[in-house]
Formats: sequence, C-alpha cells, structure tokens
Amino acid sequence: MKIEKMPLDVLLSNHGVREFHVWDDKSLIWLEDQDGVGCLKYSNDDVVERIISLDYSVKSGLLYGGGEFTVRDSKVVFCANRNQLVMWDKNTNTLTPITPMWGRVAAPSISPDAKWVLFVFSDGENDLIGVVPMHGMDWPRQLIKGADFYLQAVWHPGGEYIAWVEWDHPLMPWQGSRVKIGEVGGMQLRLFSENWIAGRKGNAAHQPQFSPNGRWLSYLEQNDNWENLILYDLKKKTKRTLVHGADFMLSTPDWVQGLHSYIWDHESRFIYYIRYADAQATLWQVNVRGGKSTCVEFESYTWLSQISMPSTGNSPTMLVSSPSIPKKMAVLHHGKLQILGDGRGELSAFIPDPYQIHWKGLDGDDVFGILYLPMDSSQSHLPLLIDVHGGPTMQRSFTYMPEAGFFASRGFAYLQVNYRGSSGFGKCYRDRLQGKWGEIEVDDIYSAAEHLIKREIADKERIAVLGNSSGGTTVLNVLRKYPGVFCCGVCSYAIGDLILDAKQTHKFERFYHRYLIGDPVQDYNLFEERSPLFHVDEIQDPLMLFHGSDDRVVMPTQSQQLYDSLKKRNIPCILTIFDGEGHGFKGEENLREYYRMVLDFLAEYMRMKCSIV
Repeated sequence: MKIEKMPLDVLLSNHGVREFHVWDDKSLIWLEDQDGVGCLKYSNDDVVERIISLDYSVKSGLLYGGGEFTVRDSKVVFCANRNQLVMWDKNTNTLTPITPMWGRVAAPSISPDAKWVLFVFSDGENDLIGVVPMHGMDWPRQLIKGADFYLQAVWHPGGEYIAWVEWDHPLMPWQGSRVKIGEVGGMQLRLFSENWIAGRKGNAAHQPQFSPNGRWLSYLEQNDNWENLILYDLKKKTKRTLVHGADFMLSTPDWVQGLHSYIWDHESRFIYYIRYADAQATLWQVNVRGGKSTCVEFESYTWLSQISMPSTGNSPTMLVSSPSIPKKMAVLHHGKLQILGDGRGELSAFIPDPYQIHWKGLDGDDVFGILYLPMDSSQSHLPLLIDVHGGPTMQRSFTYMPEAGFFASRGFAYLQVNYRGSSGFGKCYRDRLQGKWGEIEVDDIYSAAEHLIKREIADKERIAVLGNSSGGTTVLNVLRKYPGVFCCGVCSYAIGDLILDAKQTHKFERFYHRYLIGDPVQDYNLFEERSPLFHVDEIQDPLMLFHGSDDRVVMPTQSQQLYDSLKKRNIPCILTIFDGEGHGFKGEENLREYYRMVLDFLAEYMRMKCSIV
C-alpha cells in the first residue's frame, strides 16, 4: 500500500489546546496557540468566539509558562502578555485589568467568595505569591515570600486556608519542593500562620488540593523511586497514603506552572488520577474511604493531562491524545469518554503506530525509546532519524507526534530516545544523569543507533541526529565523540558554551548545572570538556544550525561561532537565524522554512529523494 506524504500544511495545522474548562453542557472555554499567540476562546451553543482582543496574548511569565487562566462562577482571570492579570466576565462580556503591567505573573487562583485572586509573581530575581482584589481597584500586595520559587496556590473551600508549593536554589522542583498550608483572613487578606506539611531535599512534594468537603489536603509526594498520593487530615493533622506508586509516576516534572494530574470529585468520595508508565498514561479512580483503585479503560488515547472537574456535574475532564490523534478536550461521562469540540484532526493515515523499544546501553543498563517505522516500506535498512529531547530532564511519550509522521511518511525510521536522565521512568533512572550530562546521554544516542543497525532496521550509512536546546547540545557532543557514525546533524538553539551558560542562564535553571555536571568553578575542566564550542574541531560531519534572533536563554552568537569555526575547516554547515524568534520557533512561515531546509539537507547527506510535496 502506498502511503502519501504528510503535507506541510497538515503538520502545522493543529494549534494545540493547552488548558480548558467546562461551565455546563453548553459552555466551554479553552486556551490554544495560534502562530505563537495564546488565544482564549469561548464556545456557547456551538458558537465559538475569541473572548479577548488581539492586544492580548494569553501567556504566563514564570518558569516555561503554564498556569495561564482560572475560572470561578462567571469570572475568568487570565495572564495577559506574561505581565498582567485581566478578568473577563462571561455574563457581561467585559474585560477588567486587575494588576498593573509589571514583572511576570502566573497561576491566578480566585477565592471561593470571588473577592480575591492569588497569583505567582516574579521581578526576575524575587519570587512571591501576591494577592489582589477581584475588582482591580487596589494595588496587589505581597502575601507569601522568602522562598526562591513558588507554584500555584489553591484555596480551601471555606476560604480560610490556602496551600502552595515552594522550593529553593540549588534544587529544581522535582528535587525538593515543599507543600505548605497557611491560614488567611482579614479585611485586607493577610497570612496569619503557615505550616510545612511535606517535601524536602530528595523527596519532592507538589500539586496540593483541598477536598470539596474541606476535610482533606491532598498532594503528591515522592517515595523511593516513584510517587504517592497522600491525604492530610486538616483536623486530626494525620497523613494517609491513598495511592502508593510502584512502577508508575503520578505526575510529570514541574517545568511549567499549573500542572494537575489528579482531581477530586465534587462529593469528596473519589479521586481521579493519571498513572504515567512506559511513556504512556492511563486514568484511574480511587475510593477515598477504602483506598481501592480501579482503571478507567477507554481505547484510542495513550496520553492524558490536565485533568479537572467542571463547574457543574461530577464528570472529570482532561486533555487526551495519541501519536496519531491531536490533543483533544474530553469529558468522562458515565464511564465513556466524550470528545468536546469539533473532533477533527485524526491523522492515522500519515502517522504509523509507534513501538516502545529498549536496548542495552554501553554499560549494560537498559535504555528506552519510541520507534516509528514507515508504513509502506520493507522496514529494514532504513534511513534513520534519531530525535533527542531537551530539558534534559524531560521525556518523549505516546502523545501526538506529527513530526514523526512527517518524516516517516517520507521513508525515514524515526526514533525518539528517552536516554538515562529522562523523566517518567522513576527517580533512579532520572538521576543516572547526575554529574554525567554530556557523557551518558551521548553514549545512549550512539547505542540506539548501534541497536537498530544490529536489528537491520537502520542503514548504517544513513543515520542522522537532531535536537533542540539541550537536545541540540547533545547532538553536538554526539557528533564530537562519534565522528562518521552519523552522516549529518540538525541542531536548533543549542548550548555551545556550558561555562557561559552557567553564568548567564535565567533564575529557574541557575544551579541546574551543578546537578548535571558540577560546580562551574571547582569542576571547570568538566564544563570545558563537555562544551561543544571548545571542541568544534572534533566535529567532522555536516551540520545544520538554527537559532532565533531574540533568544534570551541561549544567545544566537553561540550558533554563529559554531558556524564560523566549521566553515573555516570546510565542514559543510548551514546557519539560519530566524528574525523575531526566541528559544523555540512559533511563527508559521519560519516553521515552514525550517522543515523545507531540513528535508533538503537530509536529502543531500542521506542520499534520499525527499521533498515537501
């Protein structure tokens, strides 16, 4: 059977819903991306409207985004242009700014009486939880401060308590975040007291939620290798493990604000939660009284996220997807999954079913990956693209992956490597990267290529590697250490100078290098050894570089230096700097140009006949 090539228009057609809320059977509000702009849309009786003007892009400004809007009754509070909170009233269709345009804001949370809004604020150096009246006629005030970072605060249903997550340098949130609870009140809403409930270095706790009946505070806490769901009795001040994680995680790392992977039902009888295992997600229901968990089974969808409860009814909502089905809004109604919205966009004709594979790394330990094979090929001795994820503490999963279909429909085998250090496979697997970034994941990419060559899936003469951000750094180090194994590489906004990056990186990752490599002063030689820019002469294979002119995470001069050095040695190299783009490309025309150029580059150095059409 001849499979058509995925058109570029199809690859770029899905904007991606990031968050949504259901008011009732007729009303729905959601956030989606359109050409790099965050759009808040509202549907009532199947009539879809954009509720805000083009002056606003709905985006939060802390961490890597997330926590863009919240809903209470008829009110919606959202983050506008990263630096302001704005309230939209569904009943009157009016917009009211409630904070000035200053600093960075995220994760608004409306009080049960709809008088106050909690939010996370940062001026770039000082982070805190602020509070502002819903009417927006008074200045916002500092409510909680002292920690280096905060995640979204939540309200007790009675309004007299709040809970939040905080952590300090040099840790990342998944390495040692804390859950705290505070008593609040007064005419101007102030914090009377606070208590440290859970979490410490090496034992992170996060995602606090109060039960609707006000009896419990629930949260997730790391156990030895996985995660537990804990109930804290607010009156008795006792803890009970409701779900003990074994061979599955209960969340994904807090790279962004606003993540929620479990939710209470309105009657406080059940909690719906997501299990993450083997790069897939499943939905479960646990009885709060008895502690028995039951899997909620439904077909087609292999990845779930952002579970919540609608304003009315008792049916959980969530975002669902699979490798061939774009992210969709869904509600679990009487045990059956009902898709909300138009339900379009299934691309099974272009995207093959992937395989979860594993192999032995160079030291004999297991490494994991997700493999896509062309549907119309003999599936042997294929040109292979190895995709390296960023983070580096992230993972590839069985979620919507149009890029895999784009390349697989043109004859490529496409492998996503969850190298050691990736999340989703337990703390021990993730911590294998500690002190070894620039070494162990590089060897895991090489061992992936060797594994598929031995299985006769990959043509050893036609293997390429591509990655973005820290994944791009790995691409460069792979080409350095294993020259001639890969016929070319594609590298976007990579960190070339790790010493400079450790000095200049933003606050969130300021000390992340100490975990990944070591102390920049005491371990200077390690930083130098693992910095591609210090060893460009070791790169012998053709390389394609991309960068954004406005990238503030990794300066475009680093890609320019790589390009200049390679060109001096007559190594085939192409550099494209997209005007106006940051750390990640959003503009549709730039993305079109990116894929056109990548295909032409791969066709030349992998000796293939591939094109956009």
